[in-house]
Amino acid sequence: MKNNYQWATMALMVLACGIFRMSGQETVKKEITVEKYTLMDKFEPTYVLPVDRRIKLKKNRITHQRQTKKILDTLDISDRKRRRLIRELKRSPFSEKVQDIITAETQFEDSADELLEN
Repeated sequence: MKNNYQWATMALMVLACGIFRMSGQETVKKEITVEKYTLMDKFEPTYVLPVDRRIKLKKNRITHQRQTKKILDTLDISDRKRRRLIRELKRSPFSEKVQDIITAETQFEDSADELLEN
């Protein structure tokens, strides 16, 4: 009798794990949205970009942020500095501070090879 309870408990645990794994695979990507009508659009429609153009710019900004974050993850810097730079990247995606650090920390292999040859 005790053995049956153990098997039933084990089967329920396996079933629960399977359900959680399947639900994790069904994540839905969020659609990128922007405001269709802005306050500026109400008073000065010539100054405001169309909705499809704003969505395209937002997608480009998100892509740029992801690429910059990948670069920051590969740099040989301290974790504290990396976290601080990622926070800065979230606040302002085209930050001069982040770009300066990436430029300073990047080692160019071609230029090092040329120096060794000369």
